[in-house]
Amino acid sequence: MSKIVLVTGASSGIGKVIADYLAAKGHIVYGTSRSIKQDGLKFKALPMDVCDNESVLNATNNILKEHGRIDVVINNAGIGIAGGCEYLSLTDAEKVMSTNFIGVIRVCQAVLPSMRNNKSGLIINISSIASEMGLPYRSVYSSSKAAVDRFTEALRIETKKFGVKACCIQPGGIKTDISANRLYTPVPEGSPYRDSFGRAYDAINNSVKKGLEPEVFGPLIESIMKADKVKMIYRVGKVTEKLSVLIKKIVPDYVFERIIAGFYKI
Repeated sequence: MSKIVLVTGASSGIGKVIADYLAAKGHIVYGTSRSIKQDGLKFKALPMDVCDNESVLNATNNILKEHGRIDVVINNAGIGIAGGCEYLSLTDAEKVMSTNFIGVIRVCQAVLPSMRNNKSGLIINISSIASEMGLPYRSVYSSSKAAVDRFTEALRIETKKFGVKACCIQPGGIKTDISANRLYTPVPEGSPYRDSFGRAYDAINNSVKKGLEPEVFGPLIESIMKADKVKMIYRVGKVTEKLSVLIKKIVPDYVFERIIAGFYKI
């Protein structure tokens, strides 16, 4: 049976791959972004800015008016950010938290009344393996995704009795255009952080270039949609990325910090 699916951040990258895949499988898919055009898309394009209450309500209400329900929501809209803790643009930091975290809450609040009334629904929030650890020069990004994890954890408990399921997908490095669109606060010339930031930034970009293809998300999303029991977390990444979460739990903090510092060449 086809589902009514809403995918945020669907103009490119992971979101577009998911929307294309599910539409090809026969689902009615609405893909959103702030500026999205229908030209050549397999899914229904719908303008939505997850940072704007009215925009989110207009988009979700349009779907509900046409179909009477939204079965699956995939909160994928997000932006990256890099910069040292001492120099980060607070304006950029607020934008990232507003998009990556508050945007998830905003979309959930728009769809939950309908899902609760229908006693059915699935919310999939795209988080990150970076949410499991504070990564150097990615502090705000890691924090925004950690917030998504904790929100989803609470959401699962609150909505289970209404038949609404929720989970997070935690990707590692994925080959998308996130590097091109990442917010970036340069470290000033002469700063003692400058050299280490340069090396770390190269490592961040290399992990994206050498990451998995985004096509892995389509089958995973489909399997979650079919599952009777939905896990809290699904991790997508290389073995080393997945292992990092386990290693952090079993080794002393100072050992794990050395491992991370070595990876980022700090």
